[in-house]
Amino acid sequence: MPKLDCRWRSEGATMGADAPHASAVVNALQRRRSIPVLWVLAPPAFLIVTAAIVRLSLGPALERLSADYTSSVILESDSRFRQTPDAAFAAFHQQGRRVDQVLSATGDVAVVQSHIDWTTDTGQVNYQTTGLYGVDRKTRQNVAGYGDLSRSGQFMFPPQLKGVTDKIWDPYYGGPRHLAFDRNEVVDGLTLAVYRFTIANLDETKTYDYLPDVPERFGVGTDGEGFLWVEPVSGILVDMTDNGHSFFVDPATGKSIGDFSVWQARYSAQSKAELFDVAASIRQRISAAKIWLPAALIVLSLAWVGTGLLWLRRGTRPSAE
Repeated sequence: MPKLDCRWRSEGATMGADAPHASAVVNALQRRRSIPVLWVLAPPAFLIVTAAIVRLSLGPALERLSADYTSSVILESDSRFRQTPDAAFAAFHQQGRRVDQVLSATGDVAVVQSHIDWTTDTGQVNYQTTGLYGVDRKTRQNVAGYGDLSRSGQFMFPPQLKGVTDKIWDPYYGGPRHLAFDRNEVVDGLTLAVYRFTIANLDETKTYDYLPDVPERFGVGTDGEGFLWVEPVSGILVDMTDNGHSFFVDPATGKSIGDFSVWQARYSAQSKAELFDVAASIRQRISAAKIWLPAALIVLSLAWVGTGLLWLRRGTRPSAE
């Protein structure tokens, strides 16, 4: 009996010693199983987070008006002009130049200096003006209190244009032009939004005060209409046509006495080509940041998950035995 009792104690002691060892083995197996699962799920999660960051951060950053923005556009015009109501018209060709440059940027507002001048083929400057515009860097709208005048409407077209813009006030005219969406037009494979603009009875007496009898005897009014071609993703204005006329106004009656300036203006062929290339490039970058790259990262994450799950399934398949 004492021997039997001794054996029972020995076996019991052995079983007690093996219990912690068995638990450690189970924990190790669980850790080994969790490592493949982690490798299957962690990289796709990282890719999805990266896609969201690119979509929500890089995309809007590319759409934001940069603090060092500058732009130069050349225009051409066939014009007729006279200085007094009873003088004969002189016809000539002239070239215009518009230069925009951000002078400072604070938060969401940039102060843009915009200059326009018109010069004849002989080098005579017929018209020039320079203004300061406060511009919202996200929407491209005029912001009151930052420019040299209180302006409304758009200074430029915004990226991701949705066709709701109804007014633009830039240096091309001394007041706001009213806009109406006209059509979409495909040019060299790029879809452009075409807007028709109009401006009527704009008081430009101060602009033309260098003319004889202005403003002493006459006021000045201006009418104009034309079309603007805009690449909607980038918001770049790639082409413009403008037909307008300025006329003397009788201050007593407010009626026109007769035209003194008539023009048909357009962007030069070189500027159109350059702006088209800029718009296409910016469109590609914005689309890549907001659509293509996030989509590629999500597809890659799904492919990773699918491949990983297949690998895990094969790794846990029971043997033929």
